[in-house]
Amino acid sequence: MSYEDEDIVLHTIEKEELQIAIGSILGDGYLTALSKKGKSRLWIKYDDKAFSYLMWLRDKLKPFGVGLVKKKKGYNQHYFLTDSSDILGGLQKIFYPDGHTKCVPENIRKLLLKPIALAGWYMDDGHFDWRFKYHRNPTIATYCFSHKDCICLTETLCENFRIQSKVHKCTMRGKVYNRLYILSNSVDKFFNLIKPYIHPHFLYKIQEGRQQPR
Repeated sequence: MSYEDEDIVLHTIEKEELQIAIGSILGDGYLTALSKKGKSRLWIKYDDKAFSYLMWLRDKLKPFGVGLVKKKKGYNQHYFLTDSSDILGGLQKIFYPDGHTKCVPENIRKLLLKPIALAGWYMDDGHFDWRFKYHRNPTIATYCFSHKDCICLTETLCENFRIQSKVHKCTMRGKVYNRLYILSNSVDKFFNLIKPYIHPHFLYKIQEGRQQPR
């Protein structure tokens, strides 16, 4: 990635739509391969249960230009893509340095800046581990990222948001993955930061005892 690519991104980094895009990229969003002109598109899909959130995201990302919402054949999912963009192309080079494998860039501190980005990431990959009276900790699944990437994310949460977290190991289907664990002394601050941006569909991820919508 050239300095020019990074400058294109950082010049507009605090715009709401770009922060939402960054939260999505850290989560379930996917940036398409670069075009010959160095542009990329953000591809977003959700289960039909979260259709209202998909539409909310599409509305928020309209400054990039957005396509029609379409049903994914054979699945209970819908998706949309943004238009091609130089800025998204810059993010593609930052988050996919080899062109196809997503990673956490070393300059993530300069990218993940606003609570709305943090909220989007949490809505995608967050889980509220709540047990009556004695346990209440949010976690963020970072399964596709390396341990080094996750350490970089914990440092960014601390530096940019004053949120204390650790990298924990978890086992699923016989494989070991990384996840971020928000420490008890930061739970209230974490929820206070993201609560204004949590879509109604995902309120169960921040409210004790609330169940996931069926």
